[in-house]
Amino acid sequence: MMINKTILSLFVLLTTTSCADSPAEVTLKGLDDQDHALSEYVDQGKWTIVNVWSTSCPYCRLEMPDLQDFHEVHKDKDATVLGIAIDFPSFGYPNPQTVKDFTLDYFVDFPSLLADADQASAIVDEQVTMIPITFFFNPDGEMVGRWEGTISRQEIEKVMSDPHEDTDLFGSGSRGARN
Repeated sequence: MMINKTILSLFVLLTTTSCADSPAEVTLKGLDDQDHALSEYVDQGKWTIVNVWSTSCPYCRLEMPDLQDFHEVHKDKDATVLGIAIDFPSFGYPNPQTVKDFTLDYFVDFPSLLADADQASAIVDEQVTMIPITFFFNPDGEMVGRWEGTISRQEIEKVMSDPHEDTDLFGSGSRGARN
């Protein structure tokens, strides 16, 4: 019961602030060294959970098993996770080999793209100034919320199970690193 109260207390529903209707068409390098358009992942008829993270961010490492677990359970049904790796603390472009090594060490198999903070910001039409930060795109490709700080599988599932039409959903985790 305490977890439910904590989760609910972390959400703030705002009716006067609007998220971008859909993500900008951004193309980023993947770990396969190929260019990938964001549209390959968003607006594909299921939820897309976009998590901006870094290999050197302790909070990002903390949430990675939950993100992977969520992706494994939902990828063939109703949602996918898309990682956007940036460098920390510079918020610049990450070293691709470091990101590849990290995904192998942490058994991450959801797609991860490489970006700097400006490129990550273009995806969500707002300045990315902290990590980890997670953005929620509904099955129609509309960004309906964000979560600042670490996020758990249960918190992601809560957002997906309780979307509010015509309401923007913003949450805040307890831990994260700012630029």
